Amino acid sequence: MKKTIIFTSIIVVLILSYFFFEPIFTYASGWNNSPDKSELKPIQTHENLIQKKADSTLKLIYNRLNTPAVSIAVGQNNKVIWSNAMGYQDVENKTLVDLNTKFRIGSTSKAVTSLGIGVLLQENKIHLDHQVKQLVPYITNHLGELTLKQLASHTSGIRNYGVCFCFPVWEYYNNNSFSSVEQSVGLFSNDKLLFDPGEQFSYSSYNYTLLSAMLEGASGKAFPKFMKESVFAPLQAINIEEETSETIQNAAKFYEIYDQQYKEVYPVNNSNKWAGGGYLASPTALVKLGNAFMNHQLFDQKTRELLTTPVPLNNSEINEQNYAIGWRNDTKDIFENGTQINIWHHGGIANGSISLLMLFPEHNLSISMLANKNGTSADLFENVYAIAKIFINEKS
Repeated sequence: MKKTIIFTSIIVVLILSYFFFEPIFTYASGWNNSPDKSELKPIQTHENLIQKKADSTLKLIYNRLNTPAVSIAVGQNNKVIWSNAMGYQDVENKTLVDLNTKFRIGSTSKAVTSLGIGVLLQENKIHLDHQVKQLVPYITNHLGELTLKQLASHTSGIRNYGVCFCFPVWEYYNNNSFSSVEQSVGLFSNDKLLFDPGEQFSYSSYNYTLLSAMLEGASGKAFPKFMKESVFAPLQAINIEEETSETIQNAAKFYEIYDQQYKEVYPVNNSNKWAGGGYLASPTALVKLGNAFMNHQLFDQKTRELLTTPVPLNNSEINEQNYAIGWRNDTKDIFENGTQINIWHHGGIANGSISLLMLFPEHNLSISMLANKNGTSADLFENVYAIAKIFINEKS
């Protein structure tokens, strides 16, 4: 009898261990050899010399990234002027990527959400100093004192993803479906702040989960419905949507890549962080949003300045990442000639995908780059600069 109890206990521990740490167990198995990609080429061939140069640069980028697929779009002067893609959106079935393929965009979702903030600022339905409690009736604790500006600039003190007594144990790998923002806010609403609001900077996608609750209160609509009706539809940005438990049409599959091997990533559900990391999009859809942001299609220049001005801490120092309202605001000498160019940007990582949306306001240029592999958005910066230099040279 005692041996039976011990044996049963061991089995239970092993089963629980598997489900608590399932991403680790699944990572260790299921690897496949990557297919020969030597015959792959960009899905479009352009005749214009500048666009042909961009096509050639895409090939170089594809090989550098070692990714199943990469897709890029460029907008300038409020038009999409070039887009192309290369590789497989589905490696197993050798399904080629196309210009409508949607990728997880991770934290680039925060830049997307900033357009929704801008719409409500323009309509005087919110202001940056609004407190959570003024718009979100179900928040009755310390989170109610936080302001929209603190949430949007990551100076609120709300924690980021952590561990939980759940399957799996890491919140980042959530695979449960959340049906509402209110349900998602419940993940962290009773946790203590990391610091007094405004005293420090600490990046957390949960800031944007709570922020989206404020947008719901101000708009009177569920967050996904508000974004579709007030941002995406007016701009005809059709290939962008929030991740749900339902199958997303024309979405890429998402991969781990190691040397010359690949496997699909652990399945996750990002419905607990739509506003901060839960959108899927094509590069063309993101460039349409970037174009609109620069060319005042949804709100005026004054509102845009509010969204792109880095937020200071309580001591009047600018936060360490030059973070504004959904955008990082930096300068870069991309030509290495001593000339600094202003860039507004937001990268993103999501399980099996990397993203970068970058705007060059002095050149009215918008670029989105997406790839369906795990990595970091830092992998994309130099590649976006390479594309930018082609079109800045042409239009300067």
